[in-house]
Amino acid sequence: MMIWVEGIIGAGKTTFCRVVAEQLPLRVLEEPVEDNPYLERFYLSPKRWAFPMQIDLLYRRYVVQKLAAYESIGEGGYCGALIDRGMPGDRVFARLHYEADNMSYLEWQTYERIYKTLACSLLPPSILIFLHVDPRTAFDRVRARNRPAEGAVDLDYLERLHAGYLEMLAEIRSGVHPWGRGVEIWKVDWNQAGVDGALIEALRDRVLSGLGRVGKMDAGAE
Repeated sequence: MMIWVEGIIGAGKTTFCRVVAEQLPLRVLEEPVEDNPYLERFYLSPKRWAFPMQIDLLYRRYVVQKLAAYESIGEGGYCGALIDRGMPGDRVFARLHYEADNMSYLEWQTYERIYKTLACSLLPPSILIFLHVDPRTAFDRVRARNRPAEGAVDLDYLERLHAGYLEMLAEIRSGVHPWGRGVEIWKVDWNQAGVDGALIEALRDRVLSGLGRVGKMDAGAE
C-alpha cells in the first residue's frame, strides 16, 4: 500500500509521516530535496532555473515512488510506504512557476508531457492524505523553523500554493489524472499538528485489513 502525504510548505508533512510510522508498519520515504543542486541557483535567477529544477524534482519523486512500489512494500516488516509529497504535489509547484512567468509556455507544456508519461507508468496511491493547514499557520511554522532555503517564502505565496493544492484535489476527484479514479482522498485538519486517535485507527484498519475504504472520521476523511 502506498500513501501519499501532501500539503503546502510548513504544513508538517514530515512530522506527520514520522508520527504515523511510529504506530503503524509503514516505511517513510521523505521528500528528496535536501541535496537539491538547483535551489540556490533558482533563488538567484528564477526564470533561468525554475524549469530544470522542477524537472529534476519530478525525476526524484518518480524514483521515490518506484522504490515504494517495487522495493519497500511488503519487505522489512512493512505493510506499505508513506511518501512525503508525491508527483501531483510537485506539479502544483511547477504550475505556480508557470503562472508567475518563471516558466515559459513551451517549458510548461514540456513539463506536462513528461509528467503525464511518468504518471502513466506508476501504480496509483491507495490513499492521498492532504494536510489541510491555514496558510497563516503554515507561514508561522516556516518562520519558526528558519530554514535558509525557505527565506523567500511569504504569505502570499503560501496562499497561492494552498489554492493550487485545492485545485489539484479537485482534478484528482474528477479523474483528470491518469490514475485519478478510485484514489481515496483523506483531508485532515493539521492546524494543531497532532495526530487524532481516530485517524490512526482508521489508517490501521485500512492498511492492515486491505479492505475497502473506511467510513468518514472525525479527523476529516473525505
